[in-house]
Amino acid sequence: MNSVYQIYYVGISDFLDRIRSKSILIISLLMIYISYLFFPQNNTSIYYTLKYYLHGFFYRGVYNSVWLGWVATIAFISIVTLIGFYFVRNAINRERHFLIGEITASTPIKSWIFIFGKTFSSFLFLLLQMCVVILVTAIMQFVRGESYCFQPIKLITPFLILGVPACFITAVIAIIFETIPFLAKSLGNVIYFFVWSGILVVSMQGGAYSLTDVFGFSSAAQIILEQLKRNFKQFRNMNSFSLGTSGPLHNNVKTFMMNNVSVSGNVLFERCFWVLVGILLLILASMLFKRTYLAAGKRYTGIKSFMKEKTHNPQKGVVLSEIFEKRTYSNDFAIVKSEFKIMLSSANIWWYIAMFLCCICVFFTNGDSFYKVVIPAIWILPIFIWSRLGSIQMDFNMEEYLSTYKNYRSSQLLNSVAAGILFTIFINVTIIIKFVLLRNFEGAAYIFMGAIFVNALGIFIGNFAKSSTAFEITYIILWYVGITNGVSGLNFLGTTQQAASSHTPIVFLFIGIILTIASIIIKNRRMNNV
Repeated sequence: MNSVYQIYYVGISDFLDRIRSKSILIISLLMIYISYLFFPQNNTSIYYTLKYYLHGFFYRGVYNSVWLGWVATIAFISIVTLIGFYFVRNAINRERHFLIGEITASTPIKSWIFIFGKTFSSFLFLLLQMCVVILVTAIMQFVRGESYCFQPIKLITPFLILGVPACFITAVIAIIFETIPFLAKSLGNVIYFFVWSGILVVSMQGGAYSLTDVFGFSSAAQIILEQLKRNFKQFRNMNSFSLGTSGPLHNNVKTFMMNNVSVSGNVLFERCFWVLVGILLLILASMLFKRTYLAAGKRYTGIKSFMKEKTHNPQKGVVLSEIFEKRTYSNDFAIVKSEFKIMLSSANIWWYIAMFLCCICVFFTNGDSFYKVVIPAIWILPIFIWSRLGSIQMDFNMEEYLSTYKNYRSSQLLNSVAAGILFTIFINVTIIIKFVLLRNFEGAAYIFMGAIFVNALGIFIGNFAKSSTAFEITYIILWYVGITNGVSGLNFLGTTQQAASSHTPIVFLFIGIILTIASIIIKNRRMNNV
């Protein structure tokens, strides 16, 4: 069979299997919501879009096909290169998860065909999301009603020039992370977030139409900025923009008609360059990939030396213990203690060294270095432990076995939450001590509230999504925006004055309680079906 057909069949079969899962519904709903959010009305209470702000006014184009197409492309690239990565980085792991890795490894298919096929599957998955965004963007043109002249070619053009290469590059990075053993684990989720952030920073600092613009985000923004400079003289010396939220609008929006956009050859050359780099990286990944990665796990081959043949002695009596039907043995403290030991044993020596150094730094840092470096470091290191709180039993196929115990359904989840809270407080002891010494009792209380929320979030997402990846994605974004950048509405630790004065951690405490109750309901329903 031709190699191209082999790549096609590997990719299309994996793609068809992907779109049967619930992940396709989750990411599609996210894309629909983002597409709606990026085109607000002039009197909306929250302005979330691409922002060019000057002298008290927001500047944007009329909601026609051209403007909608370019802004939607920026929104799509910013989301698909981050969130999309986490949805497609399980292409190889799916073989192990469904216990068909050994079968795939035994087939005569070449490694490079397998890698290219899996990348093609991820690429198709992301392209499907791009089609969803295009469809919603076209609908939004008529919903906003500022221009009824629908031009599909001009709407789709920026997606074809920038969106398609961004999907391909994201698919390539995802497959590379899976072929490198230490990146294929949960650590890869955290590393990619910082890699993605670094790529965006470098892209924006690289200037107009620079090869450092990996995803094409900066190129799209520069094209729109050039249109603004042609229509508004005050933008001639402006080279910046922002992407995010603003306060309420009071019709302080100035618009212009954006009809014709000329895409320079430099932009096309950049996209072709990074597509070629992606193909070369795929070839390198094929060389690094080994079929043993598809195996579900290592098996001990020397087990026979420990097996002894036993003979049955019919004359030897067997005494069975008495069955107690009315008595149940339940020691919640012992269960919490065991859960706590599991959490401590799941980290390696390097994790403990890093955590110890961070705890020492607590007493030697103040101000921004304490609130923006040390505290965020302590609250990102345990992410791999929190992420498995609600899914560890399912990961090791132990839930059905444990469900035979009478008290498992009612107490296990609360015991896991309690153990997680104790573990979180344990690693934050130095922070709590410092707050108490500084008489910042409110800050110490907020640490306890944050511990309750994070563990409740881990339990809820683990039971709902049945995987640790979903929590890692959610928490990294929440940690980066709320704790590191100090956005008060998401700062569940209250490390900024604004977040503390608005009592944001108390809000997250109630959210944590609600998530715990929801987790109990979800787990009881699942266990009733066992």
